[in-house]
Amino acid sequence: MDAERLAAWLDSYRAGLREGLQTAAEQGFGLVQAGAATGELEPSGFSRSARRHLRRYLEDLGLRLDALALEYPGAGLAEPAHADQRVDQLKRTLELCADLRVPRTIVTLSGFDQPRTADLAQELLGVVADLADRFGIQTAVNSRTDPLEDSAGRVRRTGCRHLHLALDAAYLRNDEIQRVAQVADRIGTIHLRDVRRSGDQFQEVPFGQGEVDFRALLAQLEAGAGPPLVLRHDGPAGVDVLGRGREYIRALIGQGSGR
Repeated sequence: MDAERLAAWLDSYRAGLREGLQTAAEQGFGLVQAGAATGELEPSGFSRSARRHLRRYLEDLGLRLDALALEYPGAGLAEPAHADQRVDQLKRTLELCADLRVPRTIVTLSGFDQPRTADLAQELLGVVADLADRFGIQTAVNSRTDPLEDSAGRVRRTGCRHLHLALDAAYLRNDEIQRVAQVADRIGTIHLRDVRRSGDQFQEVPFGQGEVDFRALLAQLEAGAGPPLVLRHDGPAGVDVLGRGREYIRALIGQGSGR
């Protein structure tokens, strides 16, 4: 496995766009992913001139913006009161990705097993697949707590080559980690964060101090095609957690490859 697949989740730095990018570069990351549902990268407020400046700034830092993510609460796109607005934002985000030459986007879409949202979620999965094909941008669906095999099966059945899964280690139980290789062909990106769990809740902790079996997860991915591995920490001290986490994950990758 190539350590160059490691990316930083820009929002973890809790800084402005330029400051966050500079920190990622200083920590040795070559790839970054960032949220676009709100903030500086929200596409409706990101002008043409700002896009040109960002492309140049990324080049100067030696960074590549790997993905823009639309993270929503609840069922995400399938929240009935917000579905139209969120689908429109997805379209604009895909346009921004194309303009910035960003290869992928990530969007929250769940609620497939809830009577209130099941039909809408299934309908919108088709909409997302159509948009991904139209723009030619890999689009990774984050279904959060949905069973891994169910999520992969839904994505496969669309027949859309641009549609993939976005996984988050915070929601992956260790028994699911042991089955990641079975769906590796449909994984578009994986967010790595360590957690301690209590029932359905979790608390984020620095890498190596929680319950996530990263060694097993990386072993499962050795057999896969190699999605980006995005280091993330939504709690405080994200700068330190990502910097140390990068070294922690790199060491595990080195051990796994025999280097």
